[in-house]
Amino acid sequence: MGLSVAIAGGIVMVTIMLVMLSIPTVVNTIFSINEVSSQSSKIEDSVSKTEISIEEIYTTIGSPRINFTLINEGSTTLWDFNNFNVLIEYTGAISGKKTEQLSFQQANNGECLGLAPPIGQWCIESISNDVADPKLLNFGEIANIRTSLNENLVSLTAIVAVATDNGVTFKTSGTSIDTSIPRPNSVNPKKWGQVIPVTTGPAQLLGLISASLAVPGAETLVYDNNDQGVSVLSGGAGANAGVDQVAALFNIYRLDQDAKLIVKFRQTEITTNRMFLGFRSGGTTLPNANDGLLHLPGVQNGVGLCINSTSTTYQFCHSEGVGNTVWDNTGVTEDTLPHTVEVYAESANNQWCLKLDSGSPLCATTNIPVAGTLMWMNAEAESVDASTTTFIYYNIYTEINPP
Repeated sequence: MGLSVAIAGGIVMVTIMLVMLSIPTVVNTIFSINEVSSQSSKIEDSVSKTEISIEEIYTTIGSPRINFTLINEGSTTLWDFNNFNVLIEYTGAISGKKTEQLSFQQANNGECLGLAPPIGQWCIESISNDVADPKLLNFGEIANIRTSLNENLVSLTAIVAVATDNGVTFKTSGTSIDTSIPRPNSVNPKKWGQVIPVTTGPAQLLGLISASLAVPGAETLVYDNNDQGVSVLSGGAGANAGVDQVAALFNIYRLDQDAKLIVKFRQTEITTNRMFLGFRSGGTTLPNANDGLLHLPGVQNGVGLCINSTSTTYQFCHSEGVGNTVWDNTGVTEDTLPHTVEVYAESANNQWCLKLDSGSPLCATTNIPVAGTLMWMNAEAESVDASTTTFIYYNIYTEINPP
């Protein structure tokens, strides 16, 4: 009897010890399940708040480049671009119809910096209004994407599919347009216009700036990094090359309407020319004088990117129509490489700003065209001497935010 009780007691003690030893495992399992459940809920919440779209695809036959605009239409901020999947279906010159998966460019943290990415990769040229969280794609922001395929295109039709790091996917229908600059999307509609350099004849125009442009100088179709552009030649001292608006017809760009100009350009001379890319209130051609880019032969309001015959760096120039033009140094050395400049007004801050490539904006609140001053777009180079000056533009885009 005593032995049976002892054995029973031993069994009970062993059972209790086994139960006690298993409690931590059970507790850990419970916490693990809760943690997995919590992580799963977070992922589901992130996915439900993620929404993307592709507004436009830009293609050119004979080029391996396809550019497109990626829009964040959800409340989840997108940033882990290295884990995005980008697939493009196109018709190549060698293989015919094919689908190619592209990887995110590792150099320069994925930024294009004005250059096309290496073959088989994609990069981010710019993110619109990228102020609050630089290099992150927030709600309503637009990322301009550039790609490099393994083969040249033989058709303008291409299908782009993008999957975010959390698996949300958008696939286009296959329509594309043969140009190189995006239009505003429905999230932030504006009145806009653009010049499309696709022929050597008169510039093809759309929207806001149509029917009011002049292209002085002889035109030649050019390519740079397989981006199609137009080379415009001047001749003789004081002669102009580029694109300007006819002042009497369409000078409508104003500070109080948040006017904006984006120009991708290149110059082939850096000592024998002057250049102005921006808005001016008078004169459709540049006056033959260095400081006169905004003043001579008459006092003018204006704001833009300036170069004179003695410049060694690109300058942010601005004038309120009184006194001399103010020149602010961008710190970027003048050269013959492609650059993209943005000249834009911020009516809320009563200032004009200039951004060159991916650099920080330069802004001015004094010596600027005031609200209500009517100006027109001007993107031109001017010969300093008898030699020919070449101005190349790849795209010109303007917009205003009318009342």
